[in-house]
Amino acid sequence: MANRRILFIVNPISGHHDKRRFREQVAREFGGGDFSCEVVFTERAGHAAELSAEAIGVYDVVAAVGGDGTLNEVARSLVGTDTALAVIPCGSGNGLARSLHIPTDTGRALRLLRDGCVRRIDTATVNGRFFLSVAGIGLDAQTAFDFAQDPRRGFMTYAHYVTTNYFHYKPETVSITFDGEEPMVCSPLLITFANSNQYGYNAVIAPHASLQDGLIDVCMLQRPPLPAIPDILSKLMHSRLDKSRYLTIRQSSHFTLERSAGGVVNLDGDPVMMEAVLDVRVVPGSLGVVL
Repeated sequence: MANRRILFIVNPISGHHDKRRFREQVAREFGGGDFSCEVVFTERAGHAAELSAEAIGVYDVVAAVGGDGTLNEVARSLVGTDTALAVIPCGSGNGLARSLHIPTDTGRALRLLRDGCVRRIDTATVNGRFFLSVAGIGLDAQTAFDFAQDPRRGFMTYAHYVTTNYFHYKPETVSITFDGEEPMVCSPLLITFANSNQYGYNAVIAPHASLQDGLIDVCMLQRPPLPAIPDILSKLMHSRLDKSRYLTIRQSSHFTLERSAGGVVNLDGDPVMMEAVLDVRVVPGSLGVVL
């Protein structure tokens, strides 16, 4: 990717990575005159989206340096444009980076950006709200809400809320309508809309999901009994959850989900309050990513 203009948008508080020397890392990997690079640190919520929108037509690539929430902010502005996204994972779970096989080591991710090429991937929306990796309702949305309120980051904090919500979250009855079919009524523990295959931390909810197939994997997990939990967790962490009898997966490019009232929805790890009726759509090949 020589002779490219690259803007690095850095979230200074994402994950556990110390980003104070990030400019030095960029200078070391991209020095030599073939690249024009600028590094900007975000200052508030929503700032990454503003910077990304301003970069269109000015930069060839916008690199999101942070977690999945930062990626969501940066990528939503780039959909349908010729400006590509690059991923420098510095968050907690780094689900999208793991799905795309992007190294979580900063130096290796920078070298992939330096030497890689642009590929097109799908994005998706819930009621017009953008998501890139996974969205959903139920236990994962409640966990995203609880995790967002806690100043502690990392896998153990996330696992604490998953465990707590397993015992206390009451599944709601929903109706899902896939194109051309009768509504499906169910009350699962969670429903994940998987554009990519995982939540993060290599917890793979949809082993066969692809960012390039024009489809969402709709994953409906029934509450498993306590004795089944170790097997569920093992399958989740070894990309075999589709083998569990407690998980049902349907693929669709468009579907609607109706619940009794509005509530929290997980959008790439960020909890968002949304309406009772959710319209979920894929936007095929709408984003360029450096891989």
